[in-house]
Amino acid sequence: MRIRPEVFDDRAAVYAITHAAFAGIDPMVEPEEVGLLQQLFECDQYDNRFSIVALDDTTVIGHVIATWGAVNGEPLLGLGPLAVAPEYQHRGVGSILMQEIHDRAEQESISGIVLLGAPGYYSRFGYEAAQPRGIHPSVPSWGEHFMVRVFDDSCLPSGDYRYAKPFGV
Repeated sequence: MRIRPEVFDDRAAVYAITHAAFAGIDPMVEPEEVGLLQQLFECDQYDNRFSIVALDDTTVIGHVIATWGAVNGEPLLGLGPLAVAPEYQHRGVGSILMQEIHDRAEQESISGIVLLGAPGYYSRFGYEAAQPRGIHPSVPSWGEHFMVRVFDDSCLPSGDYRYAKPFGV
């Protein structure tokens, strides 16, 4: 497996993987995550340093993206979506993508990354509830599902978090 930044030519494969990973009961219905990705790639908060693909030889098998959001005007990355082709799930691809995006954030001296996700899954990557750290979600009912991975506590902003515009919150 190889990891590298996403490039424009990867996008059709990234959309297909995301569709397969998030498909509901009816695979003919496009998951909202695909449309979200299309909008994230085109928004001002997209930063190609934080859009990463995993490849099996030359085939894209996974993707993770973090885009810029803000806490009271201070920039802070928001992660998601993370998608792995179903036939490659439970093989560590998602874990490798998460480690890579964390490594890049630390190399760039980013104080943390927030996400909305399942605490049981994301806590193994060092994520914890964001509210006790002083970062509040756009939607209060998110509660413990709104999480943060802290890299530098000394400059982690506090206040209300706003995701990149395509998230709509």
